[in-house]
Amino acid sequence: MMQQFCRGTALSTYNSNVNQLHHNGKAADALVAQTAVDNCVGGDPNTVANSAQALTNAGNKTKEACLSDAGDGECMVTSALNQMMTGFLPNKVLQRVKRHLRREARKPFDMNTKSCCMNITRINSEEIPKLPPKFDETQSLAEDEIVDILLHRTPKSWQKEMDRQGFDPLGHTPVEVVAFMKRIEASVEFDSDKKTTKVAASDKGKKKANDLNGSKGSHHCMLCGNNNTRDTSECKTLQAQAKKSKGNNGGSDKNGKSHDKSWKNKAKDDADDLKKELAALVKKATQLIKQQELNAVELTRKVKPVKKHKVNWPSAEDLKEEQVLDSFDAQLKDFNCGDLEQLDLKEGSDDEKEDGEMDASVSDELSDEVSV
Repeated sequence: MMQQFCRGTALSTYNSNVNQLHHNGKAADALVAQTAVDNCVGGDPNTVANSAQALTNAGNKTKEACLSDAGDGECMVTSALNQMMTGFLPNKVLQRVKRHLRREARKPFDMNTKSCCMNITRINSEEIPKLPPKFDETQSLAEDEIVDILLHRTPKSWQKEMDRQGFDPLGHTPVEVVAFMKRIEASVEFDSDKKTTKVAASDKGKKKANDLNGSKGSHHCMLCGNNNTRDTSECKTLQAQAKKSKGNNGGSDKNGKSHDKSWKNKAKDDADDLKKELAALVKKATQLIKQQELNAVELTRKVKPVKKHKVNWPSAEDLKEEQVLDSFDAQLKDFNCGDLEQLDLKEGSDDEKEDGEMDASVSDELSDEVSV
């Protein structure tokens, strides 16, 4: 069957495991036969001959002969399958399965307690014993763990009923716990008939509404119209609107004054949130402005404009004066100051004396005019 139904990696893994097991088994049988031959040395000739024949048969035993043997063949196939499953299954698969059953597995809404217990029992008795590393029933869950899994995610009302009646689920077997839960489940179904009565009473009004409108539909909703799923009392949209209009608690007195102060608290919280957001925005804007100013100052420090100095080039007149001064310097270069001391200022030519007299007369006339 393995050669017919397996392909690819599974078939190659199985065949290699079988070959390895055959080699190991053949070596073990040969060792046992050799030990028997050694122990029979010098004994009965028939026993020695039988031991020698057993050693020869152990060395010539083929894989097909090992598989056809009742004990060796079953052991080889089982071991090969277990090794193949160990290679294909995830690491620590047993730990993951048990963790899922204890923490995450829950009873579906449309499944009764008995079916849920049967599924858990099947997993515990048929699937868990076939997982590595032991591949036996010693790694299955105990009865108290199964009871704990059944209690997990069960309604709290059921657990309260167990406490009220003094029923300790961990002190009983899974069958007894399931029987107790079935009784609770049956009582809950009986109490739910009242809801069915209300729905049946409301169906009469639905039929009338459908008859008035002249349209098809077993249910009628003021918001959704005729439909086959719900009526006005079951419309979640209308219920949400009504709850919102009543302030989520419907607290109001006869005078129409509402005692619900949640809207005030909500408005205050909204105002506080707006103030916090505004303060955060102002703080952020201030930081950005300061950062821009700092960046501008650093930029002006790094890049200073080059000042242009005005150069006053000499004019033509200045150049002419410089030339005159240069000529004077050239004339005065050979002048001797010692000759100036020997010079007689009173002596001079007649022309110079006349010029001096004329200058004196002119100065006297000017002084007379100024006095007048």
